[in-house]
Amino acid sequence: MKTTNLLAIAALGLLSSGGAIAQTVIRIVASNGDRTATQTAISNLLAPGWTFQGINGSATSSNLNVATGANFGAWSGTYSGNAVVIKVSYSGALAGIAAVAGNTNQRFVVSNGTGSGSVPNPLTGTTLGVDYEVGKADFGFSTNFQATSPFNGLYEGVTYSPLVQETVGVSPLGFYASPGFPTDGANITTQLAQLLYTNGSVPLALFTGDFANDSNKIVYAIGRNTDAGQRFGAYTEVGLGTTTAVRVWQPTFSTAQTTTSGITYGGVVGSHALWPAETVNGIFSPLGSGGYNSGANLASVLTTTLGADAYKGKYYDEDTETFQFVYPNATAGYYIGYLTPGDANPRVLGTTGVVPLANRGVELKYNGVALTDANVRNGRYTAWLYNRILKPQSGLTGVKLAFANALRDRIKNFDAPSGGGLFDDATFKVRRTTDGGLVVPK
Repeated sequence: MKTTNLLAIAALGLLSSGGAIAQTVIRIVASNGDRTATQTAISNLLAPGWTFQGINGSATSSNLNVATGANFGAWSGTYSGNAVVIKVSYSGALAGIAAVAGNTNQRFVVSNGTGSGSVPNPLTGTTLGVDYEVGKADFGFSTNFQATSPFNGLYEGVTYSPLVQETVGVSPLGFYASPGFPTDGANITTQLAQLLYTNGSVPLALFTGDFANDSNKIVYAIGRNTDAGQRFGAYTEVGLGTTTAVRVWQPTFSTAQTTTSGITYGGVVGSHALWPAETVNGIFSPLGSGGYNSGANLASVLTTTLGADAYKGKYYDEDTETFQFVYPNATAGYYIGYLTPGDANPRVLGTTGVVPLANRGVELKYNGVALTDANVRNGRYTAWLYNRILKPQSGLTGVKLAFANALRDRIKNFDAPSGGGLFDDATFKVRRTTDGGLVVPK
C-alpha cells in the first residue's frame, strides 16, 4: 500500500479539533451533594496532566478546589488510554434522576475543558453554542431515591424508565444559621423545623427560650428548589414530606456580596420577599415554596447580615398603598437553611479561611445532637442522605460504561469522604429505605 494511502487512513482517526485523536465525550448530571466526591474521583481517575474549565475558572492538579467547587464545567484528559472530555452538570438530585431516566436533553458548558478563565452558567445562558450546549446525560448521581421523585413512569408527557441505582456513600445534612445567631440557641428540633418552614419565620426566643430578650429577634427560612435532593432530604426528615407547601425567602442585597477564590460571602440584605412561584423540571412550586438552585448559592446567604427592612418584614400593603412591617418592633434577624458539609464547611463555617470571621455562620444541632461522623454512623444523628450513581438499564457501553463503573468504585472505596461525606461500609451501623425514612440498624 502506498505511503500516501496509509497516511490517509491514519488521518481518519484525527477527528477532533487541533488534529488530536478523537475524544469520547461523557456527560454527567448530578446533585450538589455528590459534587465534591465526584469531582475528586474524576481527578484521580484521569491520567496526570488533566485540565478543567468551569464556571469558577480553570483548574489543574495544583488548584483542584476550583473544580470541586464548580457546579458546571468540563474535564479534558485521558482515562485508561482513551482521550475523554467529561462534561458535568451538578444541577440537582432530581435533575440527575430526570436526565437519566427520561433520556432528556440537558444543558452543559460549551468548553471542552482546555480553556482558561471561567465560562457562563449553562442554565442561565441565552445563546446556544456560546453560553451552553445541549446533550443527553450518559449517567448521573443523586442523593434521592428515584421513588421519592415524580420521575417514575409517565410524568408531564415523558416516560421515565427505572434506573440502576448503586450506593456510593452517605451525605450528612446540616442546619445552619447566619452570622450572630446565638450559640446558646444553636439547636433545631423536628417540631421547630416544621414550624419555621411552614410559617416562614419565628421568634428567636423559640430557639433560646429567652422570651424577655429574644422575642423581637426574628428567624427566617431559606431553602432549595425542587431539583435539590437536599430539599427533599430535609423536608422528609422533619416530617413535611415532598409536597407540603413551605414558605422561604428570596433576599435582595443592599450591599453587594464579595467573591474570593470562588466563594461568595457577606453583604447586607436590604429586603426580602417570599420566593416567587416557579416551575423547575416540570415541578411547579407556588409562591414561597421555591428556593436556590445550588447549595453554594444558599450557603452564601448564610454569611450575610439582615438590614432593618428585612428583619422587620417590610412589605407593600395594596389596600392602604403604604409600606408596612410584619414585625415593626423587631431588633435583629437571621436566616436558617440546610446544606451538606461540602457546601457548609468552606462557605458558611469558613474552614478554608476565605470567609472572614465576622461573616461566618453557625452550625445547629438537630434534636440536640451534633453533626459528627460518629453520630451519623451510629444513628444518633438522622439527617442524612445516600449518594447513588444512576445508570440506564441498557445502552451504556464501552469507555462510558467502564468509566461509570470506575467512578462508582473510586467514590465508594476512596473519595466518598471528600466534602464531608461518609463511607457506607461496616463502620456505618444504620440504614434507611426511603428519603427521610426510619433509621434502623443494619
